[in-house]
This record gives sequence, structure tokens and C-alpha cells, in this order.
Amino acid sequence: MNYYEPYVSELHIVFSETRQRIANFPEPFRQSGLTYLDKFDVFKPDSSKNYICYLLPYWVNETASIPIEQCRSLAIANVFNMLYYFLQDDVMDEAPSAWKEQLALAHLCQAELDAILRELFAADSPFWSYRHKYVNEWAQAVVNEDKHDYFMTDIVKIAKKASPLKLASTGVLLLAEQSELIEQVEKLVDYSLVLLQMADDLSDWEDDLKEGNYNCLLSMIQFKKASAHPLQVLEVKAYIYDRGLLLPYCNRSKEVLDHLFNSLLLINPLLSFSQLIYAGIASYAEQVEQKKKSLLLGGFDYILSNNQKN
Repeated sequence: MNYYEPYVSELHIVFSETRQRIANFPEPFRQSGLTYLDKFDVFKPDSSKNYICYLLPYWVNETASIPIEQCRSLAIANVFNMLYYFLQDDVMDEAPSAWKEQLALAHLCQAELDAILRELFAADSPFWSYRHKYVNEWAQAVVNEDKHDYFMTDIVKIAKKASPLKLASTGVLLLAEQSELIEQVEKLVDYSLVLLQMADDLSDWEDDLKEGNYNCLLSMIQFKKASAHPLQVLEVKAYIYDRGLLLPYCNRSKEVLDHLFNSLLLINPLLSFSQLIYAGIASYAEQVEQKKKSLLLGGFDYILSNNQKN
């Protein structure tokens, strides 16, 4: 857990200061904002733990060494950035009747994000060009991922839906005057985000199938099926549990992990985090294979015992 435990005290400060900022929102957004933050607060039970979002500036700062106050500000900014984009995602998934408050809250979060970033970066800083780039990547990915089937055609683009979080890593490097490392770090973060998306899609495929969301696992099945007909639940389960689809899926995740470990630039906490994500995918694939073998052996034992009785 070296990607998390060294930074716990900092994360307490990050979430405390984020909570104080949201507490200054006008009503009714003060309470709704705090409630929404609880969904992602790493210290809340049953919350979504978006470690890479909270911790990316600290991870990159292991090699950049900017003052901890600046690093902390980028972490707080990234939390507001995360809230903004998750609220946008919610709007895309919900009925129009829920849009008004969601969009208003999203823009309050964006205003906090902007305020923090303006304190860190001058108006003529290249930071703002990077921000524009990441927003463009997000917009294109959201609209085009299912049209171009990125998982099968250009896997790194799977990560672009989360491109805005790279504001934190790029921000650290610019403040450290290490802009020559930005492109390398972008690639490393992208590969880690691909792994994270593959893990999420492995656990969420049934919901994504029902809701019509793009999903890496379903993309691989559809490709192997070589048919335009929509997938059905039983069909997906057959590919997972009978046809061994998780093995090539796991192999694909290993290829992604190898890109991280073969890089000339190594960010150890990011590697640790990515290794853990891959291990989760591999472990699940292995469990499924072992269960299949046990069921097969059980079937053979049943046949043999019956033959012996006869």
C-alpha cells in the first residue's frame, strides 16, 4: 500500500479543506455538495475510492519535489475536478428533471477548481493550454468510445474520459519546471487509467449491458462474437465461464501493465497502484478458471462413481 499509506495524513487535510470549501456553497447546494463528496471521501465507509485522483500529485511529486502546500492545493483542485466530471456523468445518465440542481452544483465545483488553479498558475502559463487539451480529450472520448470501439482499436483512448485528472500531474511538473517530463507522465497515467477502467468494467458489465454503456469486457466479447446482434446476459456469462474469455482479457491487462514497467521514467507509487489493479483482474480470472476445473472434476467424479456402481 505504498501508493496510499504514506499520504494518509495529507488526505485528511485535503478532504477537510474540500469539505470547508463546500460548506461555503449557498443553499441548497451546501448540503447536497457535502453529501455528494461523501460518495468519494476515502475515509467514508462504502465510498468510491478514487485513489489516483486524490493521490496523483503526491505520487508525481516523489520525483518533482514542489512545496507540499502546492501539492496539496493540486490535490484539492483534483477533488473538485473529479466532482465536476462525475456530476456531468450523472447528468448524462439521469432524466432531465434532475439536471437543474446537478448542473448548478457542478458549476459551483468548477468555480472552486478555477479559484485554486488561478492561485497556482499565471494567466500566461502553459498550464491553461494543457487544461484545454484534457477537456477536449474528455469530450471526444465520451462521445466516440462506442463508435470507434477504442478497446479493440486504440486502447489508450479508453483513458481519455479521465484526462482532466492529469491536470494534477502536469501541474506538479510545471511548478517544478520539469515540463520535459509531461508527455512521459501523461502516457504512464493513461496506461494506469486503462487498467482501472478494465477492472471497473469487469465488475460492472451487467449494469453496463443493461444501461447500454460502453464496456471493455463487452467490447472484447462482441468482437469475438463477430456479430452486430446485441449481447445477452446468458451469452456474456457463457463467454466468461465456459469459453475462457477472461484469460485473453487478463493478458491484455498485463500488456498494459508492461508499458508502465518498461518506461524509462518510473513513478513507484503509480506502479504499485497499477500492479494492484492488475493483480485484481488476474486473481478474478484465476478464480473463474479454478472453479471451472473444480466443476469439471466434480462431473468426472460423478460419472466414475456411477460407472463403478454399475
